[in-house]
Amino acid sequence: MKKILFSFLFVFLLLVVTLFIKTASFKSKQISTAEGIRIDYPIDEAAVKHLSDAVKINTVSFDDTTIVNQLASDSFFAFLRTEYPSVFENLEDTIINKRSLLLKWKGKNESINPVIFYAHLDVVPIEESTKAKWKYAPFSGNVADGFIWGRGTLDDKGSLIAIFEALKKMQHNQFIPSRTIYFAFGSDEEIGGSNGAKVIAEYFRQQKTRFEFYLDEGGMVSRGLVPNMTRPVALIGTAEKGYITLDLTVNAKGGHSSHPDKETALDILVSAVKKVHDNPEERRAVATVNEFMNFVGPEMSFPLKTVFANRWLFEPLILNEYEKSAEGLALLRTTSALTIMNAGLKENVIPSLVNAKINFRILPDENSDQVQQRVVKIVDDDRVKITRGEVYEPSKQSSTTALGFNLLQKTCATIFPDAIVSPFLMLGSTDSKHFQDLTDNTYRFFPVRMDAELLETVHGINERIGVKDYMETIAFYESLFQSLE
Repeated sequence: MKKILFSFLFVFLLLVVTLFIKTASFKSKQISTAEGIRIDYPIDEAAVKHLSDAVKINTVSFDDTTIVNQLASDSFFAFLRTEYPSVFENLEDTIINKRSLLLKWKGKNESINPVIFYAHLDVVPIEESTKAKWKYAPFSGNVADGFIWGRGTLDDKGSLIAIFEALKKMQHNQFIPSRTIYFAFGSDEEIGGSNGAKVIAEYFRQQKTRFEFYLDEGGMVSRGLVPNMTRPVALIGTAEKGYITLDLTVNAKGGHSSHPDKETALDILVSAVKKVHDNPEERRAVATVNEFMNFVGPEMSFPLKTVFANRWLFEPLILNEYEKSAEGLALLRTTSALTIMNAGLKENVIPSLVNAKINFRILPDENSDQVQQRVVKIVDDDRVKITRGEVYEPSKQSSTTALGFNLLQKTCATIFPDAIVSPFLMLGSTDSKHFQDLTDNTYRFFPVRMDAELLETVHGINERIGVKDYMETIAFYESLFQSLE
């Protein structure tokens, strides 16, 4: 009995020592571990008006690609040229495929790889049924209650106009960067970027241009979005989930609803969709999520720091916590969502041809072929034809030790001294997918503060950006441009 108790005590002490050592060696990855005080930048009324005016130009992209509002693009370009003449006087500008804009800011040393900053001109439509729910009209650009209101303020004209404001200030100071900087502004990110970003990327391929790093929209300076973190977290996307839509189609006997067969086409389809829904992938922490934990974990207080330092023991507890939210769950699984179902024309007629679309967002450790094969196996019914729709493979993971991430982290420490910085996995799709082969490091970060309420307004109702937050965004880009080596 004594031997058993001694063995138990020895194992317990060994565990305690292991936990202590790993916690002690779980060092911060922040430039400064001390929490700073938020900086209040002076309000630039002209910059506020410029974003307000940009919102008023309705640059909506529609899924029906035959609807092209060239007048809106022309108006937006005319607006930029009018309000930022010094930018166009000092940077080379090129119109790409009629509706996208490319600027080149020639650096002092053209022998080193350039960098590229990206934002998109277009916005999503407004649902007619929601218009009355907006506090201010969606394209009013109203400035009220400490915010600039309207579609695009957060996605993505806030970023675009902030870049121009920073460029204007740099031109006023006659600043010339060490390396060449490109600014690309695509026309159709909201519908995949085929006529904008994709064409811009091809332009660079033909020029044989390779970038030191690429920066697009993505993460933000989050408030209250990272579980158990009291400080804001600047989330820099270092990887992006993939995208595939699978079409499930069934063609079977139809007829009058008064004498149905044992299984109709719709019964078969619903059964297949339910099988997919009821058989989610196993949860797991991919490399990017583990790196995220390595950055946020050391900033947590005891005992959570010990938990994150010893994931070999406590990972199930951490994953359980993240699974409590839809966003957290999406970090841990390739997700599936039934988005469209087409069936039936009349209430007393059994449809013969039915279709459903299931959209998957793919974790970086697998690909679209594996997702499709898994769905075919789960459905296990030859009557259900499964075909591929739009596909974008998951991105590669970008480095947190390379120049690009280091510059972003240093700039965050300067502009957002109250925040910590962390890499994270982007759940949505950005235009960065078109540039993957042009650089080793792609980052996704819109330097603006957002909480859960503001995040809900992106593609939603009452989209808006805080005026003070917008001033920080401008300051961020200005500081980043100055820091480029």
